[in-house]
Amino acid sequence: MTREEHDRGSASVEAAIAIVSLLAMAFFIVGAIRVVGAGGDVDSAARAGARAAAAEYHPATAQAAASDVVSSALSERGVACQNLAVSISGDLSPGSVVSVDVSCTVDLGDVVLAGFPGSRTVTGHGVEYVDAVRGGA
Repeated sequence: MTREEHDRGSASVEAAIAIVSLLAMAFFIVGAIRVVGAGGDVDSAARAGARAAAAEYHPATAQAAASDVVSSALSERGVACQNLAVSISGDLSPGSVVSVDVSCTVDLGDVVLAGFPGSRTVTGHGVEYVDAVRGGA
């Protein structure tokens, strides 16, 4: 048996291994982009929620405004949260600081082949100053 006869078909095997490796790498890159992108979107939504909360005069309306703005911002960006949690802290008096924390569980079921878990929780934090020159409620 000559060397040429012995190596017959090895190119097909090498091509198959290369294709599988490239697909695994592509799934990993897509998954990493999804996690990083969702994290940025959640951070942006938290900042928008903090701006909305800082414009309110009462804690209950500030919580509702922040929650509405955060969920709207995430849906506009195409981020589907399984467990969305929005919490505000701080004081709403003029010149004070309001903080908004957002937690969102993102489904990664479509990139599970790349080694990502079925879902991942991403968090965001936003801080906004309450306008020092505003009238009372």
